[in-house]
Amino acid sequence: MTLRLMGANPCVTLYDGDRATAFASVWRVDWSLRGNGNALVLGTPGRTRIFGADTALAAWLGEEFNRHLAAVVATVGWSEPEVVAAPVAFDLDLAQGFRATAADVSVAIAGPIERYLTRNDEYDLGGVPHVLSTVWMPCEEAAISVGGAPLPGGPRVDLKAPMSSAFIADAEVWCTADHPRK
Repeated sequence: MTLRLMGANPCVTLYDGDRATAFASVWRVDWSLRGNGNALVLGTPGRTRIFGADTALAAWLGEEFNRHLAAVVATVGWSEPEVVAAPVAFDLDLAQGFRATAADVSVAIAGPIERYLTRNDEYDLGGVPHVLSTVWMPCEEAAISVGGAPLPGGPRVDLKAPMSSAFIADAEVWCTADHPRK
């Protein structure tokens, strides 16, 4: 296996009824093959923006990871991203939740309802198998704002499962798998 990235990746997909209205993926990269730093990926129907002080790292995260995630492609889609040079403030409290800001965008995720240690040895990123391990925490609440205005919708939450389209992923480790795709 080749270690590619270690860090955190809180995410939320907002829904207004059955329609996905937005997706946000915020990265805290503690170490990666491309360096470290923070990035924010925001997807809305027909538009993808990627923010980061290190635009090369931010673009790499979007292109290598987010564009291959089913939650992005199946809900709001992936368009040619606009990469914006802007610092990303990342504030994570594992007991309470998460907040991030970049340029005119803010993301808040709160109310962890459970904590899981997960590992997927066959995570497909664009045809390349990866191993992903993470501490995954589904959350009850989430919001995304652009220019001070909240985007419509909220997370899908199932307290019985418990599952949510808003979650915090910490202690996240991505590696390429050491076996070919069948």
